[in-house]
Amino acid sequence: MNGIKYLSLRFGKLVTKNSTRVLRQKYLRQMSTMQNPPDSELKPQFTIPKGIVGQPTCHTHPHLVPHGHLTCGITQMEYKERREVLVSKLIGEVDNVHRSHVIVIPAARKQYMSDKIPYVFRQNSDFFYLTGCLEPSAILVMVKPATRDTYKSILFVHDKDSHAELWEGPRTGCNVAATLFAVDEAQPVDNFNNFLHRTVAASKPSVLWYHNETPANPDIHETIRSSLRQGQAALEDPQRALHQMRVVKSPAEVELMKETCYIGSQSVNMAMACTKPGVSEHAISSVFEYTCRMSGAEHGAFPPVVAGGPRATHIHYVANNQLLDPRDMLLIDAGCQRWLYNSDISRTWPVSGKFSKHHRILYELVLSVQKRLIELLGEQRPALDQLFDHMCRLLGTSLQQEGILPKNIDTNELIGRAYRLCPHHVSHYLGLDVHDAPLVRRRVPVCANMVVTVEPGIYIRPDDTTVPEEFRGVGIRIEDDVLITEGDPIVLTDACAKEVHDIEAIVGKQNI
Repeated sequence: MNGIKYLSLRFGKLVTKNSTRVLRQKYLRQMSTMQNPPDSELKPQFTIPKGIVGQPTCHTHPHLVPHGHLTCGITQMEYKERREVLVSKLIGEVDNVHRSHVIVIPAARKQYMSDKIPYVFRQNSDFFYLTGCLEPSAILVMVKPATRDTYKSILFVHDKDSHAELWEGPRTGCNVAATLFAVDEAQPVDNFNNFLHRTVAASKPSVLWYHNETPANPDIHETIRSSLRQGQAALEDPQRALHQMRVVKSPAEVELMKETCYIGSQSVNMAMACTKPGVSEHAISSVFEYTCRMSGAEHGAFPPVVAGGPRATHIHYVANNQLLDPRDMLLIDAGCQRWLYNSDISRTWPVSGKFSKHHRILYELVLSVQKRLIELLGEQRPALDQLFDHMCRLLGTSLQQEGILPKNIDTNELIGRAYRLCPHHVSHYLGLDVHDAPLVRRRVPVCANMVVTVEPGIYIRPDDTTVPEEFRGVGIRIEDDVLITEGDPIVLTDACAKEVHDIEAIVGKQNI
């Protein structure tokens, strides 16, 4: 495949507003057809209120949210079903069946870089997963009495306030929030303290489910602790059950992952196309971010690594402030976020547009290992820790065959040397967080509808005298985002060029 075709999928020679708009409209039509029943089939409790609220809706932002959906691609019904599954999982745990349950999931609060200057707000993933609400400092509470089979959901939000909204923009408010987010009741955030104290005190014996470590909103932390003391409730953490749910993606989430991975892939391609000797790492980073945003991503998934030459041997190099040398390779590790769902992609290419002999040997070595690891995900469904073991063995053997590692060392030493040259894990789960669902251990075998990364690398420092001199000062990583299915795995980032001939056909073909 001619490498330029990777760019022509969306960009042609340049990113155009028209081509981006057409693709996005097609995507929204597909999502609406897949998940949105006709108005006559919608249940009364699942309606999207008209008017301006605290976040985009299908009425105010039809270019972003399909008709009848709460957020892009996801309906109120799906959010409600997630809450039901969580409550069921928690009350089903041993010794909890005959107790009342009070589940508290807070939204993130605003964070400030200085005085009144806020960071870009990013919602707490667990809270968003259960509500679809994008407003800061909200709180979801679900109460399941021991004497009843049903639970009640209460969403605490900031109520309407004309002065605050003058400065910060519209709020949804309590009158609309219950309908918009399909909960039983909405109350002002100021009521949370008294509500929780009364509920816990009246629910003996009870379990208070709350993530006590690294709380999303420290402002309510003392309220939780005082409720525990006064109500004599047992504290349990709901996050493990939540992460077990989040790690397996719904059909709607899979579609969102496909979209964010496609945007990230084409943005890396454009970064390749704009790479030329003398251009700064910062400029390439800016091309990537600009292309992501023009294509529908809100912002980057994390601070990107854009590392030329030996700087690529520092795995988390993010200074991105050097000029590119024509003799060097350039490593990018970047991703974008669309509706809180993330992509995570790494590619490495020659600044000059042409692989040198030794750079190509290393690159094709890493590429062959990566392709085999993706095959193994389909053939064996291994745990990610097992995939890492496979990577070390494959890298060690390949490096030995190329004469980069000595042939007179045993298997254990070979694996150890390979690990030293690639000291990071080969995979992590991906979704609402870049390192998604961290409480799901990497020793669990993968299953259908998980999305994982596959990212082998080689990092040879300039002063590493254990390898031949011509291979020193090079860092190479190739990372794709992979959907596990019942059949062969699907590479969601396959639109991002990684074959040698495709990369050489793209690099340097576009002016910044």
